[in-house]
Amino acid sequence: MKKVGILRGSGLNAYEGQYLEKLPQHDFQPVGITTYDNKFDLSRLSFPVRTSHTYVTWTKDILHPMLSAVGKLTKYNFNSWNYRIINLHKMIKDLDLIYSADAWYPYTLQAIKTGKPTIVMQWENIPFNLEGHPYKEIKRYNYKHAAYFIAITEKAREALVLEGVEENKISVVPVGLDCKRFKPAKKNRDLMKKFGLSEDSVKILFIGRLVEEKGIHDLLNAFSLLAKKVSNIELLLAGGGEENMLIHLKQMVSSLQIESKVKFLGKIPYENVPEIHNLADVFCYPSIATEKWAEQFGYSMVEAMACEKPVISTFTGSIPEIIKDRETGILVSQKNPSELESALEELIISEQERTQLGQNGRQWVLEQFEADKVAGRLAQIFCRFV
Repeated sequence: MKKVGILRGSGLNAYEGQYLEKLPQHDFQPVGITTYDNKFDLSRLSFPVRTSHTYVTWTKDILHPMLSAVGKLTKYNFNSWNYRIINLHKMIKDLDLIYSADAWYPYTLQAIKTGKPTIVMQWENIPFNLEGHPYKEIKRYNYKHAAYFIAITEKAREALVLEGVEENKISVVPVGLDCKRFKPAKKNRDLMKKFGLSEDSVKILFIGRLVEEKGIHDLLNAFSLLAKKVSNIELLLAGGGEENMLIHLKQMVSSLQIESKVKFLGKIPYENVPEIHNLADVFCYPSIATEKWAEQFGYSMVEAMACEKPVISTFTGSIPEIIKDRETGILVSQKNPSELESALEELIISEQERTQLGQNGRQWVLEQFEADKVAGRLAQIFCRFV
């Protein structure tokens, strides 16, 4: 069995792990490559993981004040050192192939320079983003010397082509989801009691980082409009964020006078996320694009669809590739609480529409994002380079 290094630095996580762990069924043994500053819970990964220092963790960041000053003078972004892995060449010596994260990462450059066949995964969907020094130079080198590229969306593929990558060096393969874990199930009564949820309310769920670009303010404003028309609704907010943002959101809920209908569930361990999805009747994820970021995939939306929940989101980033408007969910304009409220009201009122969109969504996920299918598609590409 060939060994493939899953090179993600501090970004190695259980989300991707759920389809990468299917690779042994296709004759590839994944080996995770991470760093000591990784904050994700890796205990659920079923494949081996190797860990090393970055220059920052190795020096305990004692050089930060000096490097920050030098960076201002030279326009060199020394934060890039957070993504350089010490002794990477030794860590991957026995591996047959490297599957690394985006082309701008310095560790992707390191992997390519070892001479190992390196396939680069592309999440970034905004062309010519991250053009500062040294990222621009790193990207240009990697675009030229990487063995191949796997874009997770068509929009990511387009960004690569616009930046000069040859089209015959790119395939579009999405990330995958374990549909045996994420599937429809009855509401967990113990969880409902734990979070103080009503038995007969229609529940709207958000799962994600509690940050402005996820559209959390628009969601609260839309929900407050909806609550004036419909009484038996609740909004569940699951996810972590900065303490200041959490305080601000709770103050906003109070000022909108919707405290009794909004439940902050906190950050949910990934193994418990399927149960949270199955508490909901509608999933809402009103993402907002910024100058430097647009939704690259939206894992939580795919999870929701796998649990047969209709999804409401926005026409931004790569979302229209993930959510089929009026087939698996409803897409609205970003930054438009009124339009968002109308979509929520439509699904709250019609259980039949919720059911149909939810069933369509699970079928779509099984066809396009099921973990073993995605692993098989990756393995077919890997075989070309070993």
